[in-house]
Amino acid sequence: MLSNKAAVALRKTVMGTFDPETRWRDPLLSMLPRIPDPERDRIVLCMDELLFPLCGPDDILVTRCRIDDALLDYFDKLGVSFHHRSVVDLTSPEAEEALRSQDFASCIFKLAPRDGIPGSNTDKPYVLSPYAVTEEAQEYAGKVAFANPLPDLAVVKRVNSKLYHHRLLEDTGLHTYGTPVMSAEEAEQYGTELLRTGAFLIKDPFGVSGKGNLLIESPSLLKRIVSHLRKQEEAGSQTLFLLEPLLPKAVDFSSQWLLEPDGSRQLISVQRMINRQQNYGGSVTAETAFVNFLEQKGYFSMLEAALHELYLDGYFGYVCFDSMMLEDGELVPIVEINARMSMGLINAHLDRLLGGWNLKGWLTYLSVALPDEFRFERLLQTLEDEQLLFTPLRQIGIIPLSSGTLTVNGGPGARSKAKPKGRLYMSVIGQTEEAREETLERLKQLLYDLSVTVFH
Repeated sequence: MLSNKAAVALRKTVMGTFDPETRWRDPLLSMLPRIPDPERDRIVLCMDELLFPLCGPDDILVTRCRIDDALLDYFDKLGVSFHHRSVVDLTSPEAEEALRSQDFASCIFKLAPRDGIPGSNTDKPYVLSPYAVTEEAQEYAGKVAFANPLPDLAVVKRVNSKLYHHRLLEDTGLHTYGTPVMSAEEAEQYGTELLRTGAFLIKDPFGVSGKGNLLIESPSLLKRIVSHLRKQEEAGSQTLFLLEPLLPKAVDFSSQWLLEPDGSRQLISVQRMINRQQNYGGSVTAETAFVNFLEQKGYFSMLEAALHELYLDGYFGYVCFDSMMLEDGELVPIVEINARMSMGLINAHLDRLLGGWNLKGWLTYLSVALPDEFRFERLLQTLEDEQLLFTPLRQIGIIPLSSGTLTVNGGPGARSKAKPKGRLYMSVIGQTEEAREETLERLKQLLYDLSVTVFH
């Protein structure tokens, strides 16, 4: 990835698939149980729309599904503009065939070249800015002379593994909580020991929020998981997990960094995270007082040391450190390392936009089920009618951030007979946390009036 200073002068092609962990993961590794959820998977495929805050007027955003015209018009009224390319238009007659095709779930870097490589036929070079570096991203970058290198794929896979961050903690002298296990037998042995003091988490080396992490609270559940892993080992799979006690956390937060190819680093933001059990529930830029508190605790010095190790191991690019503060005040500086873009990074860029009005937002989402004939344009109009749609003059309300994540399962290609599920990603704008919570409750009532079921 290009130096941040140089990137300012060059245009970007921004794109990516939000499930890189599944592409980094060794297929020979055993897996934790998971109930297939095709609707969820399709929602995740449409999350690339959320990358628009990283784009400027001269940049190109490539998404799997076309952003709804009504939403693009709304962005334009906010002064947000970018060049948009997409693969599937969910409102077109061809959408049904496209959604039913196996190609729909292919990596965006596999789909995009069919329409030519964005930014390749210009005199001024483009920077390729992927959500994460995957094999497909590197192949795509090799088709044209982008103005920036990408880190080596083997390095990217290595530094994103939870086993890497465990070893990094050991090497830098920081407290480690996890125990690596390399067999079902070890999972049973160490899991039984952990249960003597409380619940614990089994973490897949490439698990992400809502997938790949399992909370174990009883010996009976541990026994079932161990049996599940043994069956896979008998079929030739290798077991590799990280077991961690469920820590009594008081605050979840993260910090976003840019690690340059020369080893220099830039702190982009600190984000407080709102989690729903073990799942991501939202981000809000941390207050100055909290950032100063972390500085006094030596948090940033510890992470700069970790970033130096990532640099020595050959990585450069965006890095997100998930961190937490425990109930007794202990700081856990590194819970996970995500060497890629992140939701916190997206919120930091949203707040740069809102900073022009001296505001900041809460990046979050609602999981919903849609009624028949739902139209995104109607949602925007209803938000405006109820004075819930954010405008610079209103200075409070909702900024919808994506259309595909909400409507992808409601089109003609949807296979479920039940009400189609979606996610409404948004930035909730308000001067205080209380104002943002009140605005979200008003939104839930509005959705109810539109016959939209809100799950959480």
